[in-house]
Amino acid sequence: MPAEIAAHIVGTYELPGEAVFPESIGVDSATGDAYVGSLADGTLFKLTSEGKADLWGAGGQDGRGSVAGVKVDGRGRLWVAGGYDGTLRVYDPRTRELLACLDTGARPSLVNDIVFGPRGGAYVTDSLIPALFFADDEPASLERWVDLTAAGIPWPDGLNFNGAVLTADRRHLVACQTNLGRFWRIDLASREVVEVALDGGPLEHCDGLAISGSTLYVAVNARNLVAVADLADDGSAGQVTGLLRSDAFAFPTAVAVSGGRLLVVNSQLDRMGGRPRVPFTVVAVAIPETW
Repeated sequence: MPAEIAAHIVGTYELPGEAVFPESIGVDSATGDAYVGSLADGTLFKLTSEGKADLWGAGGQDGRGSVAGVKVDGRGRLWVAGGYDGTLRVYDPRTRELLACLDTGARPSLVNDIVFGPRGGAYVTDSLIPALFFADDEPASLERWVDLTAAGIPWPDGLNFNGAVLTADRRHLVACQTNLGRFWRIDLASREVVEVALDGGPLEHCDGLAISGSTLYVAVNARNLVAVADLADDGSAGQVTGLLRSDAFAFPTAVAVSGGRLLVVNSQLDRMGGRPRVPFTVVAVAIPETW
């Protein structure tokens, strides 16, 4: 059985607004700053290395009505998954200039997460469309890179492919399937898709992923925890080794590694249409040295 560990909260970012419902987080490794997006209205926030949470871009700007995954690439550009808008946008964080706006070309859509390949370009999950998308390093379009139905992946109603990461060997992606709790490995060379043999799975309600070396962090939203797994370098197998819990977690949908901390996004998506706890927060958790 995986060890249950009480998360040690070492910091809290309070997001301005009463209906933020943040969904994901991306860290700029060069500056230590992080970006968070609102699934509800497309607002973008910047979390500074000094511990502040500032408004970066208002909801509706550039037609941005929803934001799921946000990531910063090696060139310092901010990539923004458009959630229910079915879009992918790329920004220059310094000037806030919109560099590209791409579309899946199909609806319904939920463009969810972004992971950068070893040779550049971005692989993109959509929780409603059974395909993995790809945009090259000078993004001009979103192409359907893998047909998941043709690959034999079950695709029931609800939210399917969600968080994704690049494996330690940099030759594969691993993506989680929220409604089934299953994890899938995608070979970047052959595009073959196979299930990850995860000891301690399935992890129903798995959401955002983060990876550091061979350690995989999984936000498990409805269970209010972050699962920790030891993942093979090629992503073929893994073992859940720990479960981080805290009363400070509130339907966590995303995690990111920043130094010796794990940033956890408290989305409160289970309270949309109800009474969320204000302020919305992102909490910093000290990463335990051992599991």
